[in-house]
Amino acid sequence: MRKPVGILTVKVVRAIKLKKKDLLGASDPYVKLKLTEDKLPSKKTTVRHKNLNPEWNEEFHLVVKDPESQALELLVYDWEQVCYFKSLVDTNPESEPLVVQILI
Repeated sequence: MRKPVGILTVKVVRAIKLKKKDLLGASDPYVKLKLTEDKLPSKKTTVRHKNLNPEWNEEFHLVVKDPESQALELLVYDWEQVCYFKSLVDTNPESEPLVVQILI
């Protein structure tokens, strides 16, 4: 097991123009973030209910063990009360890009 070499501070600021996933034309987005090759659980922002342009302004601290091989993963999801999570990121290269502002 590698020893930590530093702390990465990440601030999730906002997202713009998220996809509508709920039946009423909204989404309940949150962001999961983690470093690749890390066994620790992902960090999560709070859920912003019924919001396609959410602002979080939440700061996270992630332990870096190997800056050469680790990368920051960010995933944006739609939260549902029935515990079903839908991705708000479209993997189609023809679609409009997702904009999530992150400060590192």
